[in-house]
Amino acid sequence: MIILTAAIKAKIGKEAELEKILRAMVFKTAQETGSMEYRLHKSTSNQGSFLFYEKYSDQAAFEAHSSSEYCSNLGAQISDLIAEDPILEFYDFIDGIPE
Repeated sequence: MIILTAAIKAKIGKEAELEKILRAMVFKTAQETGSMEYRLHKSTSNQGSFLFYEKYSDQAAFEAHSSSEYCSNLGAQISDLIAEDPILEFYDFIDGIPE
């Protein structure tokens, strides 16, 4: 299983435009085989900060997502809207409560 987060910070005044693009990613990713979770969050304490929580069944599913046309084009779509490069972090699952 592949688990990662992607933290993305909008430029001031570009929050709504960035959010619209990121929301579209959720819909597209939901259609992928092997995409188990893909959740977009917006910070309540840091305006313009977004966080994706992503879970894929295996490396192949993650690579299929990463190499999809819409994912490959995301950087170009958001480059003028973000304040800094997105921060990606990979995780190993330890424990949790089911939803």
